[in-house]
Amino acid sequence: MTLWSHRLIVVAGKGGVGRTSTSVCLALAAAARGMRTAVVELQHMSGVADLWGLPSRSYQPQQLVPGVDTMSLSPMECLDDFGRRRLKVNALVRLVFHNRIMSAFLDAVPGLHDLLQLGKLRNLLQEPEPYDPSYDLLILDAPATGHGLTLLSSARSMGEMTRVGPFFEEAKRIEDMLGDPEHTALVLVTLPEELPVNESLELVDRLGPDKPLLQAVVVNQVLRDPLPPGVPWLRMREVLASHPHPSMGPLLALADETAARHRAQARALRLLRSGLPEALGAEVPVVGLPYVPGGPRVERCGALAEQLAEDLDSQQPAVVEGAA
Repeated sequence: MTLWSHRLIVVAGKGGVGRTSTSVCLALAAAARGMRTAVVELQHMSGVADLWGLPSRSYQPQQLVPGVDTMSLSPMECLDDFGRRRLKVNALVRLVFHNRIMSAFLDAVPGLHDLLQLGKLRNLLQEPEPYDPSYDLLILDAPATGHGLTLLSSARSMGEMTRVGPFFEEAKRIEDMLGDPEHTALVLVTLPEELPVNESLELVDRLGPDKPLLQAVVVNQVLRDPLPPGVPWLRMREVLASHPHPSMGPLLALADETAARHRAQARALRLLRSGLPEALGAEVPVVGLPYVPGGPRVERCGALAEQLAEDLDSQQPAVVEGAA
């Protein structure tokens, strides 16, 4: 079973590691394989809209490219949608849900925000209405690490808390969807640095019963080695240091800094590749995306997406070449 066999891919990781750009790359790769795809954000987030230059976030689908949409959900919008699906009359939705009591209830119940937004995803995938867009795959750009973990378990927690009623029934359906490794996949995004790698390994260890969902780890902002293969930096440094030009000192200092970053990156990648099987109890692909000066650019996303997909399909650790 490949990553593209799933209906829902949850992209998780700590803040600042590139979850949104990775989500977009995955969506473009899926579309290139003929899958109608949407990247979904939660809690009014607008990362995809900002990356793609759209005017603002939108609950209604916005097209990025043919075959790829983006949606930004909020709890109240999803509550309205939940009400329309249950009550079938818009006037009743406004009467029942648009009041201070319901607003306070929504904020007071732990996990209800997540449940409503995940319920929207489940509806689109499993119980679409005639007016809903049809998607082969949804890619969820999940909140940063801590919230991303609680998101996966929110339906389970809500089911244990409610026991009966419509929210319990919806929680059970969502739990079944999220807990099915043939339906839902988790992709973890990290950086090639010691702290983010350690945090990612801790996240994997905390997944508990959700560990089988993890299908890949994407290492973002990987620096390419500036030296040709087989050329040792220390030997080259000796040659350069012997040059009498006065600018050689500052150039060597800059080169030393670059070499140190590459050594630190290599240590972090070794830590990830050795620690991941131990934390997960299984092997998963570890693939890389390059560091792009100035951040990811829309015009490069297609090439990055296709290379990322090829690396994931081959299950070989790799860094996208020629894209930085």
